[in-house]
Amino acid sequence: MAKFASIITFLFVVLIIFSAFEAPTIVEGQKSCKRQPKSVIKYCMKDSECRKICVETEKAIRATCDYTFPSRRCFCHFPC
Repeated sequence: MAKFASIITFLFVVLIIFSAFEAPTIVEGQKSCKRQPKSVIKYCMKDSECRKICVETEKAIRATCDYTFPSRRCFCHFPC
C-alpha cells in the first residue's frame, strides 16, 4: 500500500511540473495590434510593469515588454 501511495504521489508531482510548463494558447483568428501606451511610462524591465498600465488603465487585451534597440519598451495589444 505504501508503494502504491508513493507512485500516485510521484505521478501527481510530474503532472504539476508538466502543467507549469504548458504554453498559453492563443485563439486563431484573433489578431492584435500593438502600440506603445499613451501614459508616461514607455520603458520597462518586466511584463508586469506594462500590464499595470495597459490592461488596467488603457483596457488592452494584454501587454508585453519587448526589446527594441536600444532598450526594452512597453507595448499594449489591442484587437485590430
